[in-house]
Amino acid sequence: MIAWRATARAIACTALALVLSTGTASAQQYLPAASLQVASGAEGGGKLLQRARTRLRLGLELRIDEEPDNAVSFAALVDIEPRTALGGELRYVRAVTPHLAVSGGGIAYFVPGTLLGPCAGAEVRIPLGKKMFLSVGPDVAVFAFGSDLPDRIIVWQALLQAGLRVDL
Repeated sequence: MIAWRATARAIACTALALVLSTGTASAQQYLPAASLQVASGAEGGGKLLQRARTRLRLGLELRIDEEPDNAVSFAALVDIEPRTALGGELRYVRAVTPHLAVSGGGIAYFVPGTLLGPCAGAEVRIPLGKKMFLSVGPDVAVFAFGSDLPDRIIVWQALLQAGLRVDL
């Protein structure tokens, strides 16, 4: 009986030591980044071709440490001239290399009218510091739905955007 208790204590102490000696589990970590960009270019629809509105884009990108090449990006859009408009976009972002990313998703303007459609872009990230980058690249959007569209015309934009990106 005494041998049985000693064996049980030895097994219990060994199991407790193994549990306490293993490293603690850690949860996924979010890797956020913020960006501020200015863009302009050309837009058209039907027979119309003109300079696109100048746009400010304030974005937040979220990645996780287990898959740092994949991200989701949310952005607020403010067109500042020749007329003001407010909107937003949601994109999937894929880092092809540490200095090149491609993205695709949806874009929408809500004020003063509505414009909705798909968007895509590419971004070259030029390091300015350990966590700060100059970002430059093309961005395209096709507005197929909305109250701001002329009858039976799809409007497109081809923009060049440039700005700063900071890994937080």
